[in-house]
Amino acid sequence: AGHLITPTILSTPIPSKSSNTCTILHMSDNPQSSPSSPPISSTSLQHQHPPTYTKHKPIVHKGMHHAGMLVSNTAKSMQFYMDVLGMDDVTHLRHKLPFHGAFVQAGNHQIHLMELESMDPKTGRPEHGGRDKHLALTVNDITPLMENLDKNGIFYTMSKSGRRALFCRDPDGNALEFIED
Repeated sequence: AGHLITPTILSTPIPSKSSNTCTILHMSDNPQSSPSSPPISSTSLQHQHPPTYTKHKPIVHKGMHHAGMLVSNTAKSMQFYMDVLGMDDVTHLRHKLPFHGAFVQAGNHQIHLMELESMDPKTGRPEHGGRDKHLALTVNDITPLMENLDKNGIFYTMSKSGRRALFCRDPDGNALEFIED
């Protein structure tokens, strides 16, 4: 049976301009662990940071081109993204890649479905996708989406903020948010 991975804090230095290292959390897979439990391994992970960053030139951002999602079965995912979520297949517009995958269009943006092994756990994720990493998309009206999800028996939760938004997961557990705008 699966269990949650719990963070164990090894130390808590606060990065400063005079320090170029910061200690990060050691993730223990000990199901009995708590924040005060010792980690399974005593190895401290250090991440080196440059002492300062220098801004060289202004960068003009034009928007997000696409987001990548890891999937286990491209055909199954395409059926979900197109039939349930109402997105369009635009794979033919993209360059051929050395692995299976596809592109779907969501408004002015694309999602790259990449058939690659994911290191993300499939179990133990938060029930509400707003408490997990997620991709947020806007729709004119979430009612048709809710009807599609209901008709297909796909679980979703409404936004905890009270706004017209919902969270669901694709067949691989990737969280998606849809905001009525």
